[in-house]
Amino acid sequence: MLTLHLLGHNYLSQNGKPLKLSAKAVALLVYLTLQRRPQHREHLAELLWTTPDALRNLRVELTKLNQLGLNLFPARETLLSLRLPTDIEQWSSEALNLPEARLSEWLSVASSLPLSGLEDLGSAAFREWVDSQRWVINQQIEATLSKLYTRALQGGRTGAAALIRLHAELLGIELRAPGNTQTLPTHLGVQFKRSAVQQRLEEIAQRSQHSPQLVLFGGRSNSGKREVIEQTLGGGEWQLLQMQAFAQPDLQQATFLHQLMRVLPPDLQAAAWQLLNHPGEPGDDLVRTWTLAAASGQPLVIAIYDLEVLTPYLLSAVRFALDLPGHFTLILCASSPAGQRALQQALGVVDPARLHQLALPSLAVSEVMDALAERRKHLNTDQRLMYAVQVLQQSDGWDLHARELIQEDIQAFSGRPAPLLPGVRDRLLGQLGPLDVALKSALSRWSMVHAPLDSELATLLLGPEVTGVEATRLLRQATDLGLLMPAAPQETVWMPHLRYRHSDLDDQVCFRSEPLRVALASTLSSHERRELRKALSQYFLPGHPLLSLAYARRANLSELVGQLEHHLPPTSAAPRVSALPSLEVSRFSGGAAAGGGPAAVLAVRGAAVRREQRSGNGYRVATDDGQLQILRCGLFAPAPLLRLIWPAVPAGHWTMLARLDVSHTPLDLSAAVPYALGLRAGDGPRVTFSAQPSASYTDQGVAHQPGGQLPLGRWFRLGGQGAAGDLELSVRALDIALTIAEFRWGGQSLLSDNVE
Repeated sequence: MLTLHLLGHNYLSQNGKPLKLSAKAVALLVYLTLQRRPQHREHLAELLWTTPDALRNLRVELTKLNQLGLNLFPARETLLSLRLPTDIEQWSSEALNLPEARLSEWLSVASSLPLSGLEDLGSAAFREWVDSQRWVINQQIEATLSKLYTRALQGGRTGAAALIRLHAELLGIELRAPGNTQTLPTHLGVQFKRSAVQQRLEEIAQRSQHSPQLVLFGGRSNSGKREVIEQTLGGGEWQLLQMQAFAQPDLQQATFLHQLMRVLPPDLQAAAWQLLNHPGEPGDDLVRTWTLAAASGQPLVIAIYDLEVLTPYLLSAVRFALDLPGHFTLILCASSPAGQRALQQALGVVDPARLHQLALPSLAVSEVMDALAERRKHLNTDQRLMYAVQVLQQSDGWDLHARELIQEDIQAFSGRPAPLLPGVRDRLLGQLGPLDVALKSALSRWSMVHAPLDSELATLLLGPEVTGVEATRLLRQATDLGLLMPAAPQETVWMPHLRYRHSDLDDQVCFRSEPLRVALASTLSSHERRELRKALSQYFLPGHPLLSLAYARRANLSELVGQLEHHLPPTSAAPRVSALPSLEVSRFSGGAAAGGGPAAVLAVRGAAVRREQRSGNGYRVATDDGQLQILRCGLFAPAPLLRLIWPAVPAGHWTMLARLDVSHTPLDLSAAVPYALGLRAGDGPRVTFSAQPSASYTDQGVAHQPGGQLPLGRWFRLGGQGAAGDLELSVRALDIALTIAEFRWGGQSLLSDNVE
């Protein structure tokens, strides 16, 4: 059976095997198949060749096809016609009954530009025809993906929907409901209200009625940014045009024109087609395209996603558009922290009055609570709060991951995170698609490390064929992209303004998030993982036998496991102790308490703008709704120390209202004892609180005294007398979700930005 392949590079196959045909022969077959009617030989010759011997060249190609035994055309026929089965027909028909297990494979068929390889062949008329047919095929792809995406959402298959959405974004395609020009929503399930960001976006768009505005939209979640833009500016008075960023100016220009034609009146669409089919000088085309946009008379929101660098074309387009009289809101979404910095530097020449910096923060507890209101009605307020905090902790504050956890109806968490859901894994790996193969391979191998990574260990894991210089280059590249972060054994955040900065002397890095590390590790084969664990077990044996033992067990190195277990001292259970007299621990039995209990705390909304600081070791410290939150979904490794410092507090009485919703610490990986909350004033001892019993000990010259055992999932109060000096609140935990609703010292709230 013959199949003509139109999606991506064009070729003819027979029973699944490509046939060796010339580019002109393939072009001839494509033209006849898509035209669907007989064509005169002279017309075909003039279309495909621009030389006097065009007819002879056509006869040569027909003879070669016959010599292959294809027998596609009768001899001596003046009119030629052909109708071959195409891959796009097969691809579209498969979408009707596509098993979810084949979704990734099916999507990969339509992963590049249709009719690729034909754009430089033949006459100008043929190249115009290729452009027009490419647009038609893209419309077919858009319609097929939109139908499949809608069915996935309506069926509650959010993982499949996320994968389709990501693929559409990579192709620069907008998913739309049949017969509708409006963009489909990102999802039909759980929605998170980002009120503060949405209000700011709407204000900026309203300002564009007077002059065009430019927004640099940062933040980790590309899907979250798209969702906020669509919810705020899609489907109302604004015409929303969304597209991916391209390095090639001609592709960016063509994508913009295709989007623009949807909203242009009929009398301007012909001019847009002319621009698309007869491109001229790039500068002239840029001026004509944006002049058409201004002449449309429509208030336009133009969002461009996944920008890593601002190309000269886009920089010129932005500067030109900002000087036009049209109602434009341009939104540039960076794909990484490095991309955000590059955009800021490149746009330093833009009028600061019309340049707006906007960031999409990680999800807040209140946003997850609101999303749970309709789906967890059987839970009381306190139970819903615990569930929301656990979702927030495990999802790393990422909206797509949080949505998957909620929609998969995970009822409870057992301390360690739930397995990484397939839709989240595919989305994480899909975001790494543009990276070069060497970097992705290195990240996958490094993901097996249960400790901070330095250049020596990074080089070891990449094998003897990779030099230390190359390993260091890859580490730096991954750090610049925000995939790895510099980390130190001890990290400090200065309060109350959440100031954190890693030292230039820090030579180790960790993955930015645990879900990303898990997703990368899943790309390795079981054999690769076992061999890497063997190497890591030997590497950590001299200096960190506990971690070496953990690797040896996972690699099934029974001899080494036996040796280590024989020589290492057994882990003994810590004795149960009571709270110190000066630090009382109490627990609320219900939703209210004298002086303001959990119910009163939960009623406070909007008391402060949410801010979050992420440390290199994966701690997230946030101030939100007037509360302080410390979260970590950690690498299974020795727990690092996090210190929050309030400088120079006076001596006096202190009180704290807090709750611990997640606390998990591996006691067998480090000599340092983990804990959920530590307090230290001046040069005094560090008083620690845990969900498990603990005892006194000394670590790095600091005495540690047990303050008591904390309840899980309930509010508690602490109080006592404190000395003057720098006040330290510390955490050393693998997984933690600690919320502090009130913290007063010497009659002053430490959770206020007005702390001196």
